[in-house]
Amino acid sequence: MECPQCNVEMEELAGDDLTLQRCSNCEGLWTDVAEMNRILLHNNLPGLESMGGRPNPDEMSRLCPTDNCDLIVVEGGPKHSLRFETCEVCSGIWLEPEGEVHDSKDAIGEFIGFFKRFRSHAA
Repeated sequence: MECPQCNVEMEELAGDDLTLQRCSNCEGLWTDVAEMNRILLHNNLPGLESMGGRPNPDEMSRLCPTDNCDLIVVEGGPKHSLRFETCEVCSGIWLEPEGEVHDSKDAIGEFIGFFKRFRSHAA
C-alpha cells in the first residue's frame, strides 16, 4: 500500500492483534475503521462515529491508498484545529502523527491522544 502523502510503500506495524500502516518517510498512519474502533473502545473512548467533527469539502485531500478515491478531511477539536482524513468507500483513516512512531504501540498512542483531544472539544 502506498502512502497517500508521499507515494512510497508503507510498512506494516503489527502488534496487539492490530495491523496498522506507517509511512517511513512522513510517518503518517493508516488504519481501517474496524481497527480504529477497536483501539478507541479498548481505551474507554467512544467509537469513531460518536467522535463528532465536520467534513471540510473545501480542504484539499489525498487519495485513498486502497481505493484511489479522494479522502475527506474531517475537522474537530478546539476551533476545528484538529483534522484527520477518511475514505467514504473503505472508511480508512489517515492521520499525521505529532510524535515519532516506531512501532504499533507508538501508533496506538498517537491515535488515542489525537482522538482524546478531538473529542474533548467536539461541539
